[in-house]
Amino acid sequence: MDAVLTAVLGGRARVTAVLAGDGGAEVRAVTGAAGEPLVVKTAPAGAAPDLLRAARAQEAARRAGVPVPRTVAARVVGGTQVHVTEHVSGSRWSDVHPSVADARRRAVQDALVDVLARLRGVAQAGFGDLGAPGAAELDALRGRTRARVPAGWRARAAEQALDRYGALFDGSGGAVLVHGDLHHGNVLVRPDGPGWRLAAVLDWDSAWAGPADADAARAALWDGMPGASDDADDRAAVQQLLWCLEFQDEGSRHRADTARLAARLGVAL
Repeated sequence: MDAVLTAVLGGRARVTAVLAGDGGAEVRAVTGAAGEPLVVKTAPAGAAPDLLRAARAQEAARRAGVPVPRTVAARVVGGTQVHVTEHVSGSRWSDVHPSVADARRRAVQDALVDVLARLRGVAQAGFGDLGAPGAAELDALRGRTRARVPAGWRARAAEQALDRYGALFDGSGGAVLVHGDLHHGNVLVRPDGPGWRLAAVLDWDSAWAGPADADAARAALWDGMPGASDDADDRAAVQQLLWCLEFQDEGSRHRADTARLAARLGVAL
């Protein structure tokens, strides 16, 4: 890691902490050559997540007006993908919102509604991996689902949902930039008077060219986020179920959401 940091940031860069990571990337807090606080994500070249693609997605979101950490560097060094961003101070919305009154949540929720609108404005040539030849919406959704949902009953339930409701995913809405993992743990907030304001949307490793309603559908599953899961139409419910099936979370809330959505859609678990 010292050699990687030296190649990307210079010999004075230093790791100050190892941070929690997921999706296969390692995350470190780093002090840059000029003493600036940075965050460095690394992963083996050619392995998931694709950090350079995430960097491109994050930059596209920034150009659209979404608050994101500024990318300092994104490259491959000695067989290692490296994505360096500025450190944005703040607190995870997942930690903050439970103790915030409803009226004071609205500034963050309104800002997230604006984020969703801005992402819907970043049109893509076709559905699927960013930068890859575009596919039909249903084909891209199947491919993504097969790559991300674990084998066994989860994969069978996902295929059943797409078989039953595939006609709803006809590509008529066009493909846009989708964060792909927009939950309250990836939202950074800061105090603002008596309330809170949005500081940054983090973790673009799951970004793809997807349907315009994908991020909103999944966000609605999370407390403190815009929308309500009970308001989901069939398209949104399918996308919510696919998200539930993707993660092997044995918590009671996750199990209940999975069972509720499967029952609503007539999908056997």
